[in-house]
Amino acid sequence: MNVFLPLYEDEGKVRLVGAATSQTIVKGDALVDNGSGYLVPASPGGNVDVRFVAAESRTTTSNGEQILAWHTNGVTFVADCDADPVQTDVGTEADLATAGTVDPDASTDDIFYIERIDTTAGTGKVIGHFTRGVPNS
Repeated sequence: MNVFLPLYEDEGKVRLVGAATSQTIVKGDALVDNGSGYLVPASPGGNVDVRFVAAESRTTTSNGEQILAWHTNGVTFVADCDADPVQTDVGTEADLATAGTVDPDASTDDIFYIERIDTTAGTGKVIGHFTRGVPNS
């Protein structure tokens, strides 16, 4: 399962937010504004700040349908990677591979800052936080 899940500093960060219609949202998906004020799953190369991560799975049926999500500001997340991270990925900013996965080898959009590799979870996970003010926008 490819997801972002809060590790700590998430107390009080869960809230109801409005999603766009006809979206399949999976718990742990990074969510971005679709330009109309509704949230949709993030896409690789989207070059948009991730403000929320889905706290539940849902397929929406109308614009503004409320879903539970974690606000990303000040929250540290455990993130799945599309490939096993290596020590040189630590301290770098990475792109998204999918709405629920970091690509530690890509740094065009610099969406997620990698603080360390999560060695307790086996392979393919990093710990870090979402960046603000996407540098290439």
